[in-house]
Amino acid sequence: MALTDAWQARRIWKRVWFSDFVASSVRRNLRMASGLILFTYIGAHLTNHALGLISLNTAERGMEIAVEVWYSVPGTLLLYGAAATHFILALWAVYERRTFRLPPLELLRIALGFTLPIILIGHAANTRLAYEMFGLSSDYTRVVANLWAADQQGLQLGLLAPGWLHGCLGLNFAFKRRPLFRQLRLVLFAIALLLPVFSALGFIAMGRELSTNPVAAAAAQEYLGPAHVEERMAIARWRDTLLVGYFMIIGATFGARTIRNLLERGRKRLVSISYPGRTVRVPRGWSVLEASRAFHLPHASMCGGRARCSTCRVRVTVGTEFCPTAAADERTTLNRINAPADVRLACQLRPRGNISVIPLVRTERPIYRASAPQRSAERELVVLFCDFLNRAELASDHLPQDLLYVMKLYVEAIGNAIRGVHGALSYVELDSICALFGLECDPMQAAQQALRGAGAIESAISNLNDGLGRQWDCKMKIAVSVHAGRAAVGEIGSSDPPTMLAIGEAMDVAHEIRKAATAHDMPFAVSEQVFTAAGLVPTFEEKITLPSHGGVSVAVCLSTSGAVLAPATLAASHSAVPNLLRKLRA
Repeated sequence: MALTDAWQARRIWKRVWFSDFVASSVRRNLRMASGLILFTYIGAHLTNHALGLISLNTAERGMEIAVEVWYSVPGTLLLYGAAATHFILALWAVYERRTFRLPPLELLRIALGFTLPIILIGHAANTRLAYEMFGLSSDYTRVVANLWAADQQGLQLGLLAPGWLHGCLGLNFAFKRRPLFRQLRLVLFAIALLLPVFSALGFIAMGRELSTNPVAAAAAQEYLGPAHVEERMAIARWRDTLLVGYFMIIGATFGARTIRNLLERGRKRLVSISYPGRTVRVPRGWSVLEASRAFHLPHASMCGGRARCSTCRVRVTVGTEFCPTAAADERTTLNRINAPADVRLACQLRPRGNISVIPLVRTERPIYRASAPQRSAERELVVLFCDFLNRAELASDHLPQDLLYVMKLYVEAIGNAIRGVHGALSYVELDSICALFGLECDPMQAAQQALRGAGAIESAISNLNDGLGRQWDCKMKIAVSVHAGRAAVGEIGSSDPPTMLAIGEAMDVAHEIRKAATAHDMPFAVSEQVFTAAGLVPTFEEKITLPSHGGVSVAVCLSTSGAVLAPATLAASHSAVPNLLRKLRA
């Protein structure tokens, strides 16, 4: 019995160990450690080349130290073990990746990474194999003189640069959000830029010095002569064989990835991921971030999908039962930002069934900040105000801490409703929230988005009032005012992202509509200009006409329901408003 228990415990331990090994966090740490070793190797080579600016003898002494380190048994195992580990994990990452629709810098980093084995293969053939097979030294006098005599000095310089740039980009993606890294970023940028430059200048200086050295020139010509043809051909065959094998492995990996994708689609094991305003279907096993990129949906991700930055986070509004439990690396990031239970990282969330999500950090471009297509420009837009009418009444009946909690839920609900229909928050005041539509689209789309936003706000406030009624016996009273017109729009302030501010006729009329909505005690007031811009027939319960503004009277449609103002044809396929009842019950 004891033997059976011990055998079962050993099987469980092996299974847990393997699960930990294949976990993304473990692979990421291994990739980082092996990458740092290779980056150190390339950096040491570049530094050694830069010593040539002092003299050839100085560079030779540096090379002697490098040979002692990297040609030793521990150095050899460390270097080539790191190269093999980094290469295998890179192939694994390529195989797992469902789409290569990535930010340009991320694509550049991946492309440059595949040049690293080419560097090591060429270096190993011309130095290590030459040393092991034919006893040829790896000093600068022989290597640089041969390259200079064969007019291949440019190739040597060009091979080191991609590996160095790949390492710099990898470190930037991994640590750019760390406070210390940000403090030192200018110093690190200077090192990343100047070290290759000094290395190239040092290499050129050594080449010029050796070109005037008759002994080195004679040795180089002798090595390139007929006497060493067999040695050079043997080294070239080894190099070419290794390169062919390398490219075959790369091709096999991409081929296996293609077959895997075809099988996933062919099995019809597709899941639906619903975003505000759009639903996509992807094979089971895709992450939400991969789905966004595959269908060109704006989705921020600053760390490249490594569960470090949290900018890709989404709120899961439907289908939480189909979401796997967050792994350790995702839990660490979510705990760091104090994320609620319904918030997940899109780069790690791979749903097993149909879900609905709302990206919490939106972006329309590879940069991760909200910006208008034109700054300080006059344009047609739609302005939406949501006024909190009875805040003072609630404040008199409840503690400040309770009201602060209600305000937090209120701002979050309205903000999610506006972002869910592609609007942009302009500013948030104590009793009012202003949103702008049309910064990234035409007036018709902007008007339709604003009408959908009015309905989404009504749904959000209804859910919020349901929870507040059970806990505090109070309800929020709002007034939503919408108007379409011209206004000057620009960025103001030094925050990141900066505040978008609109000034002009649209804002002036919207303020008058706010007053009218409050005076008539109607929660929704929309000008006819909004319906005209949306291509819809106005729907209302009461209609008023405001005094002329700039010589033109404004007709305003009043309603007790935002859903009446937004026809069913404009309603989003899935609600863009998170379920706040869950929070209120927590």
